[in-house]
Amino acid sequence: MRIKARTSYDLNSNQFKHLEEKEIKVLHRVDINELNKRLNENKKSNFYTTILIAILCLFCLTIISFIGLKF
Repeated sequence: MRIKARTSYDLNSNQFKHLEEKEIKVLHRVDINELNKRLNENKKSNFYTTILIAILCLFCLTIISFIGLKF
């Protein structure tokens, strides 16, 4: 941490006061385990969505092929 000196003027006593202010830097760090858990859930969701769309497309293709065979 860095200590930064700050000077303020007090109107009541007409003198300067030297104050020290601590500068706190907040680092936004990500927990790697939480991130991996969320990514795995997202991958599973995308996989199931892709499988569902593929099955739906194959079902539509079989229906269209049966209609084509009848005529």
